[in-house]
Amino acid sequence: MAARESIYPHRYAAPLGTLRLQLSPHFDEGRLGGWWAPYSHNLTREAAHLVDGFPTDRGRIDRLVYAPPDWDDVLVTEVFTRHGRIKVGYMGASRGTGLVLVRVTGGGIVALGISWRGEQSLGGSVG
Repeated sequence: MAARESIYPHRYAAPLGTLRLQLSPHFDEGRLGGWWAPYSHNLTREAAHLVDGFPTDRGRIDRLVYAPPDWDDVLVTEVFTRHGRIKVGYMGASRGTGLVLVRVTGGGIVALGISWRGEQSLGGSVG
């Protein structure tokens, strides 16, 4: 019998495939920093995939804020990733849906539009 890789296997979700993320060349305040196309509405799994697969040359995600109507598991307060635990919070209803905000080390707050089919392009405004 082989030993388990982790005593907390739920903290390290199985790979979902290629991270479907398109980032703009620069993160500008008030504009979308990119588009993210999750595979499902499971925030715990998708957020870990986003954090683990985020391009290291653009920084590391250390916090994530989401719109509860976009996700099935809306009571998420933390996500366990390869880099450790990150805090997760939610936006008020006035912010709308289809958006996650991530805090990136060295890059500030980055707004990522959510495209459930990966069909959006860069350049939209935040707000």
